[in-house]
Amino acid sequence: MSKNIKTTALVLVLLLAFLCGFGMGKNRGFNLNYNTNPTGTTAPAEAKPVTITTEPQADSTDKPAADTAKIEVKPAPKKAPTTPKDVVAAYNNAVNTAKQREKLTIVKTRTLDLTPGDTKPSMAKGAVKSALEKAVQPLDETTFTVDKDSEQTAEALLSPVDRLANLKLKGVAAAKAKKTDTGYTITIKLNNENARIKNGKPTVAKQHTAALTAIDPTEMKAFGLKPQNMKLQFSGGVIKATIDRKGRLTSCQYTLPFTGKVTGKYFFFALNTAFEGKITENVELTYTK
Repeated sequence: MSKNIKTTALVLVLLLAFLCGFGMGKNRGFNLNYNTNPTGTTAPAEAKPVTITTEPQADSTDKPAADTAKIEVKPAPKKAPTTPKDVVAAYNNAVNTAKQREKLTIVKTRTLDLTPGDTKPSMAKGAVKSALEKAVQPLDETTFTVDKDSEQTAEALLSPVDRLANLKLKGVAAAKAKKTDTGYTITIKLNNENARIKNGKPTVAKQHTAALTAIDPTEMKAFGLKPQNMKLQFSGGVIKATIDRKGRLTSCQYTLPFTGKVTGKYFFFALNTAFEGKITENVELTYTK
């Protein structure tokens, strides 16, 4: 009888210990930082949390990256070119040569004139304006000094930003150069071109983005906007550049009118909006030895 009582008591003690241990473990929650350190040994340094990320796959329709292997950078001619093909080449070469300069001063201004159209719901007008401003990034007149100690580079300051200029003749409606006392000027009129989002998939205006910093339609996916279909039409774009007697780019002006229509979602609401506007960018360059 006494032996049975002792056995029963031992079983109860073990069961109680098990239940207490289970309850403590349950209150600790789910933890991936397992402690495998045996009792009595020195604990290792606390492990740093690990964040696992996945890189998004590049969309072939996204903003084209600079392909320097296929773009041969040459100095712009010192004399005014005569054919449209040579004018376009002179523009590309002047911009790309300036982009590679390690010492120069750049004064830059970038403005957005925007006229919103009918928008449903009306409360989405502010979001549309903010999304366009995010894409255009207006800039008051600012002076940038590029040298070995500066964080800014000429490539990142001159359009097209972070890419070499690679405008093709097929993207041009007219191109001419005119001799001046200090060198020559270039005027290029761009063909009309569209950027789109169709069924959620974006495409850029390739020739416009090869010459200047146009609107990337993927930037519109912000501020609660979820465009499903969008059409951005660039029409009447003009580039004016000044080249000095050494073949260097000394100033450039871009004028880019556009219109847009967007359907999709604004948070939980059906979105339908239209707008028109114009991007103007002015750049002045001063070279230092």
